[in-house]
Amino acid sequence: MSRRAVIVLVEDDDSIRMLAELALETIGGWNVIAFASGEDALAVAPTLEPDLLVLDVSMPAMTGPQTLERMRAMPALAKTPVVFLTANTRAGEVTSYRALGAVDVIAKPFDPRQLCQRIATVLSAVGSAPSRERPAGRTALLVEDDPGVRYLVRFILEKEGWQVREATTGGQGMAAIAGQSADLVLLDIMLPEVDGLAILDALRASRAWAQVPVMMLSARGDEAAVKRALAAGANDYLAKPFDPAELAARLKRLTSLP
Repeated sequence: MSRRAVIVLVEDDDSIRMLAELALETIGGWNVIAFASGEDALAVAPTLEPDLLVLDVSMPAMTGPQTLERMRAMPALAKTPVVFLTANTRAGEVTSYRALGAVDVIAKPFDPRQLCQRIATVLSAVGSAPSRERPAGRTALLVEDDPGVRYLVRFILEKEGWQVREATTGGQGMAAIAGQSADLVLLDIMLPEVDGLAILDALRASRAWAQVPVMMLSARGDEAAVKRALAAGANDYLAKPFDPAELAARLKRLTSLP
């Protein structure tokens, strides 16, 4: 029998902590050790050798980022992947959490099954859960109506060894997800015919696409749409116009490319 992943969960809200712990153990099948504060977790977590840290951002006395900073100073936790839980999903805030090394940022309140899907994706990427089989020549679905942006993203993906399928409208995007699945989706929010948020909902409702990493491409200042996308299950977002090097780096982190 393979070893079950160990997750350290730190959340000060009793109801959210109990819900997350119950979901991760019963739906996900992982071992969860839950703490109500960063101080409590710091006293025990290094001895647990966890596979993943799940930290609430806003906690009294010691916030999630402060807890993570202290954990990173401990050799046993220096490289443990971290996921943040937060009710504040403004684009700027999410960017700051990513800069701290978070592999995912999950909005509260969350659906228990969606929480487990997101955590399963993270654990698969770090090797603590069976990863999805990828065909030779990984495939990305790019849904973007701007030809310049589409060309740039395709160029970067192909340079990294991806095969790229393209859709130039929301209608084409919906048609694409009705067919063969891919290993990655890059999805513009503002699209003709059907917007990217509707496509994201369809992706997460599909068994074939539910755990495929999704990066949203958004116009600057589109805070409300970005918040909605992250809450609906997007794994990351990038504001346009973007630095090609930043896109390449974010894609590598998102998909655990070597």
